[in-house]
Amino acid sequence: MPIIREPDRKTAKGRVLTLAIYTALIFGAITMVYPFMVMLTGATCNSFDYARRDWLPRWVWSRPDRFMRVLCTYFPPTHRGSTRQMRQYFPDLPQDWKIWLQIGDDRAGTDGWAETQLARLKDPSQRPHIETMARDFGDFAKAWQPRETVLAYDQRYVAPFLRGIYKDVGDFNRAWEVSLDDFTQVNAREWGGEPLDQPNYVPEVDVRYTDLLKFREAYRENRFTPYLKGNDAPAGYLRPASLRFVWEDYVTENASHLLEKTASNRLPFPVPDSASPTLGKTWRTFLRDDFPARHLGIDVTPARRQEFKAFLQNRFPNLAYLNRILELTVKDWDAVELTAGCPDGKLSTVWMDFVRNQIAIGDWQIRDTLPDLAFQRFALERHGSLAAISSAYGIRLDMLEQLGMPFGEALLVTFVNRENAFTRDLLTANFRTVTDYLLHRGRAVPNTIILVILALTITLTVNPLCGYALSRFRLRSTERVIVFCLATMAFPASVAAVPGFLLLRDLGLLNTFAALVLPGAANGMSIFLLKGFFDSLPQELYEAAAIDGAPEWQVFWRISLPLVKPILAVNMLNTFILTYNGWQWAIIVCQDKRMWTVSVWTYQFYQTLTSQPYIVMAAFIMSSVPVLVVFLFCQKIILRGIILPSLK
Repeated sequence: MPIIREPDRKTAKGRVLTLAIYTALIFGAITMVYPFMVMLTGATCNSFDYARRDWLPRWVWSRPDRFMRVLCTYFPPTHRGSTRQMRQYFPDLPQDWKIWLQIGDDRAGTDGWAETQLARLKDPSQRPHIETMARDFGDFAKAWQPRETVLAYDQRYVAPFLRGIYKDVGDFNRAWEVSLDDFTQVNAREWGGEPLDQPNYVPEVDVRYTDLLKFREAYRENRFTPYLKGNDAPAGYLRPASLRFVWEDYVTENASHLLEKTASNRLPFPVPDSASPTLGKTWRTFLRDDFPARHLGIDVTPARRQEFKAFLQNRFPNLAYLNRILELTVKDWDAVELTAGCPDGKLSTVWMDFVRNQIAIGDWQIRDTLPDLAFQRFALERHGSLAAISSAYGIRLDMLEQLGMPFGEALLVTFVNRENAFTRDLLTANFRTVTDYLLHRGRAVPNTIILVILALTITLTVNPLCGYALSRFRLRSTERVIVFCLATMAFPASVAAVPGFLLLRDLGLLNTFAALVLPGAANGMSIFLLKGFFDSLPQELYEAAAIDGAPEWQVFWRISLPLVKPILAVNMLNTFILTYNGWQWAIIVCQDKRMWTVSVWTYQFYQTLTSQPYIVMAAFIMSSVPVLVVFLFCQKIILRGIILPSLK
């Protein structure tokens, strides 16, 4: 019987009521669809746009948003000083942009700034110069040594890379001297936070650092970013570690007046001897206090060797103490060699102190291990003269040392030439991370499939049999049995968990599929609903079957069950959801990780990557897909059970 009769539908009251019903339905649909769309959009975001909580991905129609998302991957927030280094290559970056969450909130500002950057390539007078700078940078970066580089790596690639090297997590633990259960737990923060700008930093060449160099080489080969292969994509995620920003920050804080005296505010780096006395004095102070000493060099003469020997003897009382502190095995003071450049290991600290305290700054040399100096020499060799460089790059240079690393220009060219590839990669990156995680979790997927099949088989066998027996055979205690089944549902799951665990422990069923399936095999609500459906079937059906001589199992299987398909579909859907999503009970009764299912590993994934919620959103989306498929399979059967009785 319809809610509104046919004659009333055309009245004002009927139309208002119809409109109210449809409005309520639409509002209810929005309250369901909107959160899902927010989660789906969040699963395609990164640190730049995740905090916006948009229900539609803005980058689909906004090119500036796509550029900023790519920029965020080149200067990730988890890496040391990333936004400051970004400002080095994009000097017009707003000063109040400090973190990516804040940058993403400034939609108008990011749109305007990104459009300004992209407009440079649209200008016919600028594009040839930008492409020349980008090409030179790409050729220089391909041959640059990996030790003096910055890698804007993606954390999601660390686990597959280390898994490919060590194969077994036990071998990895012994090599790295750690105790981890899985490669995904590796958090090599020093890989993204190497303090290359610190004056006394020298990398410790151990297993971790060696693996980092291999990781950098893999990025140089575009093993993780195959879409960046080719000469028209000069800006890879591995870039030379330019230190110009350290000098610029020092001048800004201590001698800002020098910026006004240079052409176009271009400070030379390194500062040549021909610079003004004021600039030269500031530079020498910077060299002594803040310049990374590993890029310094000296001339080694017999006199300096003797000075170094005396310096060692004054610092260390005897050779045994020296060997213990510096981890050496020398037997003579002369065996500790003075090198022209900074050595590796513990001796580097002694070498730096000797150079700073015993050698005049005027005798110091800047080695070509400094990326900025090396690129300047590379550009001079390629173009032949300072004037030719200025003409090719379209910039005014009074001295070669004013030439900076054109990584920003290379990034612009790379984005324009690979925009679609960047978009596809960022769209699927989070989902690929989740897939890689779950596929390497032992038997997570097979365990889930087996568990769901067992749960559905037992539930769709036990509950219909119980409901049919209580309906077909009138027992005195039928009502009591129903009340008992329903009463158990009044207890919270946490209360039933303790006795359930103790019972399974005493039966020896822990860490088995039985522990996951048996506690939910008989469901009081399902039995109650099935009994009600069986009660609603006409008795004439059973009488006709008895007259035809049908045994009881045929009455149950061929007559009763087909007529209660809607409630069976409901039971199937509920059982699947509870079994598939049930991670709490699985953790309690299955401590063996080999028995863990997808839902348990998804929870572990959430705990591991809480700092990257956009990847967690992707995990939730992927874990909800099977539930959606089962719901779509069951909905027609459920709706048929709702509609057909009303039609009758």
